[in-house]
Amino acid sequence: MKLAQFIERRPYRFLAIMEAVVVIVYLLAGTCAYLLRLSNMALYGLANFGLTLIVIILLTRLKWWGTVGFTPLRRRGDLLYFLIPLVPAILNLIPGVHIESFAQVSAVFAVTLAVAFAEETVFRGLMLQAIKPFGHWRAAIVTALLFGLTHAMNALTGKDLLESAMQIGYATAIGFAYAALALKKDALWLLILSHFLTDFIFFLQKPGFVMPPFWQSLIVMTLTITFTAYGIFIMQQKSRLQIRRAQDLQAQHASEGNNA
Repeated sequence: MKLAQFIERRPYRFLAIMEAVVVIVYLLAGTCAYLLRLSNMALYGLANFGLTLIVIILLTRLKWWGTVGFTPLRRRGDLLYFLIPLVPAILNLIPGVHIESFAQVSAVFAVTLAVAFAEETVFRGLMLQAIKPFGHWRAAIVTALLFGLTHAMNALTGKDLLESAMQIGYATAIGFAYAALALKKDALWLLILSHFLTDFIFFLQKPGFVMPPFWQSLIVMTLTITFTAYGIFIMQQKSRLQIRRAQDLQAQHASEGNNA
């Protein structure tokens, strides 16, 4: 059975396989980083360079580059829809940035670009495309939950459970809003850019900056609510557009029938 046929007939199995691939790659990278005493940046690099290679192979084999959203925007005005995803990147500028060397910036650039490309293409590209035929709301919710579930691995790194739970909720909300935008605007590359800028600025923040827990929790909760609401807004817009198109099509058919 060809890969495209497998995805069409067994979309949820494909999602499970892709989720397993992401988890396994991260676990392998984490094991290597632990044994070799590598930094978190090196861990992310190992994992996401591997995932990037897998994603490129899959997209090329399926011929899905355009299908998942590597296409130009239909209208310049659509850029306004991608302003909300830039909010976390702007907030990451609050502590200021610290640049040690060109080598440091280059390493951060390469790793965060790989993270953004791999995660967006897996969750808002391959996975979303696989289950989109079963309904856009279902596709957005399922891929968002899987994205949040993937971030549950942070609990294994010794982070506080409450902090991990908030991060999972935040990741799920972002995953939902990003999925809604991917479904509505078919511009995955803009989501990759937003994701990249957020991570890139975060890893260049001045060392030693610690935000008070109250304000950190407040920002995370506010962003979680904002992205959830924005995702719902985008999905409702798309639903209304689909209903309007269906009504116009029915009216057109009725008019043609009367003329005949």
